[in-house]
Amino acid sequence: MRIIKHLLVGLTGISLLILAISALLPRQVMNARWVMVGADRDTVLDALRDLRSWQEWNGLLQGVSGVTVDQKPRLSDTGSTIQWTDPRGGQNSIRMTENNRQGIVTEMTIGSNRPVQSGFSVGENKGDSVQLHWFVIEELKWYPWEKFYGMMSADMKGPLMQQSLEKFRDGMGAR
Repeated sequence: MRIIKHLLVGLTGISLLILAISALLPRQVMNARWVMVGADRDTVLDALRDLRSWQEWNGLLQGVSGVTVDQKPRLSDTGSTIQWTDPRGGQNSIRMTENNRQGIVTEMTIGSNRPVQSGFSVGENKGDSVQLHWFVIEELKWYPWEKFYGMMSADMKGPLMQQSLEKFRDGMGAR
């Protein structure tokens, strides 16, 4: 009986310590990657705004089925969406929420998870190229496992983001 009491006190103490440490971690995590693209700013912006071409370079859309794109008539309009089904049958979407001279902002919903803000910003022309940034901002709940996930999310999402940006850059060179 004493061992069980000590075990419960120890587990409670460890749980409170983990909860206290996770409370010190941020509630929001941002992952970002960038690449230099050999094209002028307006060409890069137009290519990003055309959601019909995203399946060619965006790693999220590689090897998925049922991709549908609802592109607004003018590329400068917001509200265009991409919807697809992932290999596990989850319904996913990307919706363009902002569109301006600096880039675009989207809202991604992956499966039943809460929406994540993502977007691309395009720098000023530097010679014959521009810098393209892809950012993903996630709001984390207070749960310790969510906070610890936030510390590892750059390692999980970063390679896919970088590969996608490189495919985008390589595709721009082919145009």
